[in-house]
Amino acid sequence: MAILLQAENITKSFDQEEVLKGISLDIEENTFTAVLGPSGSGKSTMLNVISGLMRPTSGIVKCDGKVVSEYSEAQLAEWKRNEVGHVFQNYLLLENLTVEENIKVGISHAKASFSFDRLVKILELENHLKHFPAQLSGGQQQRVAIARAVIKCPKLIFCDEATGALDEKNSKKVVELLHTIKRELGVTILFTTHNHQIAQTADRVITIKDGRLYKDIINTAPIAANEMVWG
Repeated sequence: MAILLQAENITKSFDQEEVLKGISLDIEENTFTAVLGPSGSGKSTMLNVISGLMRPTSGIVKCDGKVVSEYSEAQLAEWKRNEVGHVFQNYLLLENLTVEENIKVGISHAKASFSFDRLVKILELENHLKHFPAQLSGGQQQRVAIARAVIKCPKLIFCDEATGALDEKNSKKVVELLHTIKRELGVTILFTTHNHQIAQTADRVITIKDGRLYKDIINTAPIAANEMVWG
């Protein structure tokens, strides 16, 4: 498979404290990569840097061979709008918009869009389109957030602790749906988590420790989402 995303010796410092200490990695297209690490390890900062939410202090980030970390603000915004989706732990839905409207926010300025009807069917949201976020469960809200990220046909989806606020049942459902999206739509997914069971479903497991790449393992026998067992 082709390399889609590259990080080359990226560092990130805040108030002279170095949080990322020279991380380099290549991400192949149409893969699901889990990023493990304890709180404070730098995994969320790494995700923010390689997804364009932050700029590295040094080093470069490439997508399709283009150095996106050196883009102007306008170029970076266009790249994120058209090629990148984000899913966060706290959903970030617009409370005054319906489910349908929240999803369609994702394509308001994008160049392309995925079939709305097919997407809401995959994510089992057909019966909730006229509901507002406050009328949904946490798992349903997270599925809306995923739909909003996916509908613009991104090449990459970055999930930062996307199941952190969910119970076991909904966590399994969200992970299963993300794998379905990867398989059916060819999207590349990076997923930060504390959960080693979720990591076992991934194609690749990266561990970040003290701002460095500590382990990088190809998972030769990933489990299905419904095989995950919570301790």
